[in-house]
Amino acid sequence: MTGPGRGPQGVYNQLNTTPPQAPQQGSGLIPGSTAAQPPPNYDELGKGQAKADFAAASANGGWEFDPEAMAKVIKSLEDCIENNFSSAMREAAYLTGIDAMGDEVASHGYVATANESGASYQTFLDGARKFTRAYADTLVEIKTAYEKQDQAAIDALRSVGKAL
Repeated sequence: MTGPGRGPQGVYNQLNTTPPQAPQQGSGLIPGSTAAQPPPNYDELGKGQAKADFAAASANGGWEFDPEAMAKVIKSLEDCIENNFSSAMREAAYLTGIDAMGDEVASHGYVATANESGASYQTFLDGARKFTRAYADTLVEIKTAYEKQDQAAIDALRSVGKAL
């Protein structure tokens, strides 16, 4: 047998080499530990996703821009931001104000964990709202650009007709 870890030489190599060292606690490399990482930039993620989705949708050769359909999608996203996310954020506020039922270790531990969970949910909702806002804003920019381009094309055609 040949190869790393095989045969007498492989056993010898395994026994006579320095074993890998465990990563430091808090590095994020140990199961259950967490490393301090910056939060994602949800604005950039939302913008990028909207552009990618639009590019994928418009890649088809027979595709035509439909401003009414785009307006419906934008309106749906706006409604979600104004209604769904706003409502969820109001409700999530209750998840961080939980008080202990008793003055013992179990109640205090439960409340601390529950309030941390509520704070994590609020952070998630805020990121999702930022992502959706950036996505909708990017669609508005794309729609406006197409409308201006279409209007410019119409104006150019009108001027060509006048020149003839």
